[in-house]
Amino acid sequence: MNTTPLRGITFLTIIVALLELFSEITDNRTLHLCSKPLLVLLVALFFLTATHLSQSKTKIIIVVALFFSWLGDVFLMFKQEYSWTFLCGLGAFLVSHIFYIVAYRVGSEGRFQLSFYIFVPVIGYGVVLYSVLAPHLGTMHIPVAVYAVVLLSMFVAALERRQRVSEESFRWAFGGAICFVLSDSILALHSFVQPSVVARVALMTLYIAAQYAIARGMALHITTSQQQQ
Repeated sequence: MNTTPLRGITFLTIIVALLELFSEITDNRTLHLCSKPLLVLLVALFFLTATHLSQSKTKIIIVVALFFSWLGDVFLMFKQEYSWTFLCGLGAFLVSHIFYIVAYRVGSEGRFQLSFYIFVPVIGYGVVLYSVLAPHLGTMHIPVAVYAVVLLSMFVAALERRQRVSEESFRWAFGGAICFVLSDSILALHSFVQPSVVARVALMTLYIAAQYAIARGMALHITTSQQQQ
């Protein structure tokens, strides 16, 4: 990958991310509306720049996943004004995670084999988190449960790439998956249990890191695969 433009895009992403975090801390609505939609667009620009010579299926799938993530961001920005946008945002991110799962499957060789030692902790985490959220969910029990299953499936799919792709690609994408699970867990607690400024800052930090790490990891896989052809 040509590192010069990628470093510039990464630097710009960090600047916009800091502005977004500042908007969360200061509750600056105008700055939030300007900065948040740019984050995933910059990640997409990074990914497209890194993979500009590729026309692989994985590249297309990741772009679609990033589009639905961006759509989810836009919906969630207005959840305070319009309650229905929260469910739309949840749906958009659910679709995004499905495309990430497909990309992990297409972007690696061999069939996924879910290890018992992976399955039990992941399911255990989901059950514990859902049990904490359940008393506060109201009519959102089914949407949240479905989303949790898809989110954790994305995490497992990222983990299952190990030893099927390059170690660097695996580490970036899996690190992003971890950040995504933590970010969405904090978002759920913030939205349904106890809202706080600290939670908003933490979840946005993890979310930005997640999107960037996944895009970088998958870009590394695409460019490495192309060089080996």
